Amino acid sequence: MNEHIDTQEVWKDFSGQIRNYLLGKVKQRDDADDLLQEIFIKIHNNIATLHDEKKLATWIHQIVRNTLTDYYRKRKLETTELNEESAALNGASVPDDIYSQCVNGCLKVFIDRLPDKYKDPLVLSDINELKQKDIAKQMNLSYSGLKSRVQRGREMIKDMFVECACISDNGTTADKSCGICNTKKKSG
Repeated sequence: MNEHIDTQEVWKDFSGQIRNYLLGKVKQRDDADDLLQEIFIKIHNNIATLHDEKKLATWIHQIVRNTLTDYYRKRKLETTELNEESAALNGASVPDDIYSQCVNGCLKVFIDRLPDKYKDPLVLSDINELKQKDIAKQMNLSYSGLKSRVQRGREMIKDMFVECACISDNGTTADKSCGICNTKKKSG
């Protein structure tokens, strides 16, 4: 049992890293914040079961992974939300939030800029949510080859976002207008 580790210290040391990681894994900031809260409740409730302080980061990482797995499992069951997100990505509805509008606008442009070799597997996997093994068979690719293409497409989009004026290094809107999606931001 470990009574020496304080949850507040764990929060100070790890909350920023975990939140950034979650923002990269889930689409909505509110979901990331909810998951962060859920993760720290689990950490607080179970910190006494950690037997070796040296394994704290690994233990926390396992909690994060398990919480994300549960999140994705729940999301798969909520098909109406998935349909709404797909519709938003396809332009069927315009999000109210200017940040989301910019990100979705840029995302569509970035996906269109990908070479077909990366775009097609990425869209089938991440937008249409088909299983990667099925996509690999459909495209006559090995499963590992398809996974590599999806991952490379994601990396290329990430690189494009890094260059985008929509988002600053800390994940907030950066510029008053985006030259990619032409979204105008309100100055506040």
